[in-house]
Amino acid sequence: MYPHVDIKKIRDRYFNYSVSTGHAGERYVRQGLRSIAECLHDAATALGTHFPVAAISYEGRALGCYHVADMEHKTLALAHTLLAKLERLEIAT
Repeated sequence: MYPHVDIKKIRDRYFNYSVSTGHAGERYVRQGLRSIAECLHDAATALGTHFPVAAISYEGRALGCYHVADMEHKTLALAHTLLAKLERLEIAT
């Protein structure tokens, strides 16, 4: 089981995210970040080297599992990948 990162848009340029592990509920919450990319990078820093992979969702929509190293070092590319995936999900519904 991987830790779960859920990103939520509160308003324009204001995002919150939470990291949870297993059934323990939210363990770490960060508020007021300016972009999805900032959330990804901050979550990667919080997860550190303890977890190599994390499951990511956006407002409860599962987007897949990604390497924490990519969240930290390939942040913008991963953010674009997630936004493209979200767009495809919205078109499909």
